[in-house]
Amino acid sequence: MAGLSWGFKFKAILIGVLAIILLVLFSYFIADSVLTTVTDAQMAKVDGRFMIATDYRPFVNEDVWYRFKYNSGDVQNEAIRLRGKSVLIKKYGWRIPFLSMYENVVSIKEVK
Repeated sequence: MAGLSWGFKFKAILIGVLAIILLVLFSYFIADSVLTTVTDAQMAKVDGRFMIATDYRPFVNEDVWYRFKYNSGDVQNEAIRLRGKSVLIKKYGWRIPFLSMYENVVSIKEVK
């Protein structure tokens, strides 16, 4: 590495840091799915957000402008209808308990 210039090393480190940041953002924003059973869901909001409890973990169901998701009431109604049934939940985000962060539900569908 003695022959490499300071500018090249800086650019390589900067590209590496940017790649790590992009991977972290990718892991937050890209939706994945989980097969679980809805244990509880209500139309009442908790701290301004709908909550859905499942065998897997709790989820939040809220509208978000950056995903163009404005149907949280419809998704919540579907969760209530499917209480006690096996469902496929499409969700994104992270579950960080000490920050009270929950994964947000994008859609919920019954699995037969």
